[in-house]
Amino acid sequence: MIAVFYENILTGAIAEHMRMPVVVAALKARGLDAVYISDETLKDRIHEVHSVLRSTGVAVAGLHAWIDFSSNPANQSYRFLIDEAVRLKADNVLIVPGMESPENIVAGMRAAVKYGDVMGIRVCMEPLDRLDSPYNNIAGLEYFLDSVPGLYCCFDTGNLILRGEDELAAFDRVKDRVIGLHLKDRTWEKANVDDAEKVCADGRTVYPAPVGDGVIRMEEILDAADSAATLPLIIELYDYSPAHILDGICRSLEWVKKQH
Repeated sequence: MIAVFYENILTGAIAEHMRMPVVVAALKARGLDAVYISDETLKDRIHEVHSVLRSTGVAVAGLHAWIDFSSNPANQSYRFLIDEAVRLKADNVLIVPGMESPENIVAGMRAAVKYGDVMGIRVCMEPLDRLDSPYNNIAGLEYFLDSVPGLYCCFDTGNLILRGEDELAAFDRVKDRVIGLHLKDRTWEKANVDDAEKVCADGRTVYPAPVGDGVIRMEEILDAADSAATLPLIIELYDYSPAHILDGICRSLEWVKKQH
């Protein structure tokens, strides 16, 4: 299954003054199977989402949300996310659970996993591309995977570069818990004047790139994923130029299709 973040498609649709059902239908003709949707999109644009899904027939590869367990481990926002996953026939959700308190994050993620188990939805974390995150490297991610029984990983190929870690070696350490891949490529050189940068721990800046155009060892990760044929492959282009993001998505779809 090849998917794209719904919000990335929306950014391009708005920039090019196009309706989402039209854009998604065009991307489906280029190889798109599914979309990956945030809880905020579901709350703010639910009628549009229904129109897109109904008119194009694309699936929902999963849902994602920022849920702050760090300051409030009793936060139950995960219930909305998991309930929506059931309704939309997705089988997984990704939660980004806050920053400061590992103990509170563990407590909140355990509650989310428990509810997900009841509802038949797998709950995931990812390594995050923020230097203030306790799970911005593979050791940090492993801490939470080990501390929360039943927690899965949606592995982001492009986030560990901020810590200077090898993404292929990192993937190998957690691949038994991986149930989806965020295909995020990076480049050291800006492709468009309005691409947004990320600052790495060593002070260098890195930029988004269409999948296959950057420095991330994408092909090797796909080769290393024994179950890549059944994993959702989710193209991600946050921070890419809004005026060029639809072209970037199309180039990414073309590259991923060639790998299969």
